[in-house]
Amino acid sequence: MDLSKHLEKAEEAVKRRNYAFAVNLYGQLLSLQPDNGKARAGLRTALYKKAEQKPPSKFFAMLGGGIHLLVAQIARTCGGHAAAAKALERYLALDPLAEAANLKLGESLERAGHRHSALAVYRAYAEHEPRCLPAARAAGRLLYETGELQAAYAMFEQALKVDPRDQESLRARKNLAAEGALRQTGIEEAKSSRELIKDKEQQQRLEKAARRQLTAEEIDAELDQVEAKLGDNPDDVTSLLRAAELHEMRRDPQSALDCLERASALRRDDPSLGDRVGDMRLRAQEERVRKARERGDETAAGIADQALAEMKAGEYRRRIERQPTDLGLRFELGRALLTLGDFDAAITELQQAVKDPRIQAEALLALGKAFRGKDLGELASTQLEKALTAAGRGDLRKEILYELGGVAEAQGDRDAALRHYAAILETDYGFRDVADRVTKLKAS
Repeated sequence: MDLSKHLEKAEEAVKRRNYAFAVNLYGQLLSLQPDNGKARAGLRTALYKKAEQKPPSKFFAMLGGGIHLLVAQIARTCGGHAAAAKALERYLALDPLAEAANLKLGESLERAGHRHSALAVYRAYAEHEPRCLPAARAAGRLLYETGELQAAYAMFEQALKVDPRDQESLRARKNLAAEGALRQTGIEEAKSSRELIKDKEQQQRLEKAARRQLTAEEIDAELDQVEAKLGDNPDDVTSLLRAAELHEMRRDPQSALDCLERASALRRDDPSLGDRVGDMRLRAQEERVRKARERGDETAAGIADQALAEMKAGEYRRRIERQPTDLGLRFELGRALLTLGDFDAAITELQQAVKDPRIQAEALLALGKAFRGKDLGELASTQLEKALTAAGRGDLRKEILYELGGVAEAQGDRDAALRHYAAILETDYGFRDVADRVTKLKAS
C-alpha cells in the first residue's frame, strides 16, 4: 500500500504547526503499516514539537495515561509486544519525552519485528535527548544492522560522550572504524577482512586506525605519514581529523586543536565538528591549569582556571542556542556561571537542569551552592536536602553533606552542622577538613 501522499500530508501539517492533526494522521498510517519508519519518525517529530509548544504535565499524563502503561506492562510480560507498543504510544501522546516509555516503546517494536520503527524511536529520542545513553546505543546498533555505518558511528560517539567507559559503545566504535576503513577500499563483499588484505602493512594500518591506544612509536610513525599527506593536500579533512586524534593520544591538546580548527573551517556546516573544536579548546585550557599547578604557580593557575570557566560558559551558551532543550548543557553552563560568581544566571540555568533525573542530584548541589553564594541560606538548605535525597552513596553524598554543614555553620546552627559532618566521618574520616571542623565546633 502506497502511503506517500498521506505522509506528505502529515509532514505539511507539522510544518503548519497543526501538531494534533499530524499526530492523528501518523497514528492512522501506523495502524496500517506498524513498521513504517518514516511515519514513526514523523510522529516523534510532531509529538516533540507539540510538547515544545505546550509542555505536558507529568501529573495529568499519569492521571490520564497510567492505564496505558499498565496495559503495556501486562502485554510485555505476556509477550504481546505489538500491543505493548500501541499502549505505549497512547501514553507518549500525553508525555512525549518520558524516557522510560520511549525506551520501552523501542524495545517492544524491535521484539515485535518492527525494526524500522524501533530505529526511528531510538534515533529520534537520542537526537532530542543527547544524554540518553541507551537510546544512542540502541540507535547505533540498529543503524549498523541496516548498513548505515557513518550514522551508526556517530551514534556510538554520542553514547561515549555520555559515558566514555561504556564498553558496548567502545567495542562497536572500534569495529565500525575497522569495517568503515575496509568498505572504503571497495571490498565490502569479503567474508573476512584478513583473507582479502594481502599486504600485511596495509592490514596493520587498518588495525591501527581502529585502535584508540597506540604505542608512542606507532603514534609518531603514523603522524609522520599523516603530516606528509597534509603537505601534499592541506585541505584533506580526513587527514586533519586523524592528525588531531594522534596529537590527542600524545597528550598535546593544543596541536590537536590546531588540526580540528583547520578541519572545522573547511566543514563549517558540521555542528558535531564544531563541538569537537569546543571540547578540545576546553581540554587545552585544562592542560594549562594543570601545568600551572604542577609547577606550584597558584596565581597563574587561578587566572587560567578563571579563563577556563569563561570559555566553558561561552561554549555551552553556543551549544544551547542549537539545542535549547538539552538539560545537560544547561547544567554545564550553570556550573561554569557558578564558578564565575554569576549566581543569578547560574540559578536560572540550574533550575532547568534539575528536571533531568540523571543529573538531578548534582544540579541540586550546584543550585544550593548558588543560593549560598547569594547568602540565601534557607533556600540553599532546601535544595541541598533535596540533593541528599536524590543522591546515592559515595563522594557526591559527602559533598552535599559538607555543603549542608557549611550552610548550618553560617547560620549559627551548631547542632545541625555537627550532625551533617558526623554523617561524613562515619564513612570517611579523612574527608577534607571535616575532622578539624568538628573539633572546633565542639570546642565552641
